[in-house]
Amino acid sequence: REAFEAKYGDKLWDTDIAKFHHITKIEPLLRGLDELNSVAWITGRRRDQAVTRANMPIFEFDAKGRLKVNPIATWTRQDSWVYVAEHGVIYNPLHDQGYPSIGDQPITTKVGEGEDERAGRWRGSDKTECGIHI
Repeated sequence: REAFEAKYGDKLWDTDIAKFHHITKIEPLLRGLDELNSVAWITGRRRDQAVTRANMPIFEFDAKGRLKVNPIATWTRQDSWVYVAEHGVIYNPLHDQGYPSIGDQPITTKVGEGEDERAGRWRGSDKTECGIHI
């Protein structure tokens, strides 16, 4: 965090969230896809995660025409955890500590009882996505 702040300024995630996401998520993903000459990529998005994802297709194309596959789009949160339990999938222990959706370390907060699972991603903001999937 100290090296990041030295390069980009104090708490960029608070002062310019769009720039923060571009630097930490969007640019690295796009660069990696380009460097690998990728023609497709896979996401872990589910339709039940947010109203903005409710009609997400299984197959779509990104802005560069690469096939974007959302193989678990029809799964529910419960389906995901059943799969994890049945197959012994390793998962982030923060899920057991009140973080059902884990995003950027400096801005992800615990989710309270009855809140949407992504409520802790950009608390106090109207953001629903970091920009990777837009």
